[in-house]
Amino acid sequence: MTGPRLSRRAFLIGSCSAMALTPVAPVAQAARLGSAYDDTVWEGLISAIAGPVKTPQILRDALKRDFTKTFGVPARQDLVTHFGRAGIATVLDAQEGDREEQVRWIAAYLFTGSADPADKNAPMINYPYALGWKSLSFAKAPGLCSGPEFGYWLNPWEAA
Repeated sequence: MTGPRLSRRAFLIGSCSAMALTPVAPVAQAARLGSAYDDTVWEGLISAIAGPVKTPQILRDALKRDFTKTFGVPARQDLVTHFGRAGIATVLDAQEGDREEQVRWIAAYLFTGSADPADKNAPMINYPYALGWKSLSFAKAPGLCSGPEFGYWLNPWEAA
């Protein structure tokens, strides 16, 4: 027994219609955010805010993670899109809307080592890597001067 046959053309038209109705915008946005171009713009943005000092990779990775957690993927995408079009150097100019707050948050994150610069009680998870220490020619981060680990300076003094 044979039923009505579906032609190739009808099948393709139906498949294309189904694909057009599928919500792909969030997936496309998330996939685009991981592109090499977006990563390059993000890294350039961090470098422009940090200035002429080498930023440790661990700090860069933590910044990307915590910025996305605090502001969300759309905010990071907005920064990448805006500075990709306007140019990285414009990050030093006054920004409009939420971008100004976000750029200031990134700067505070890089230079203080705080997990969330907007929260005064946030843990200082990146304190030893903070760029604030690189701006001081006469000091190093506590725990990096001598001693086996971060926080060594908190222990009472004892002879070596």
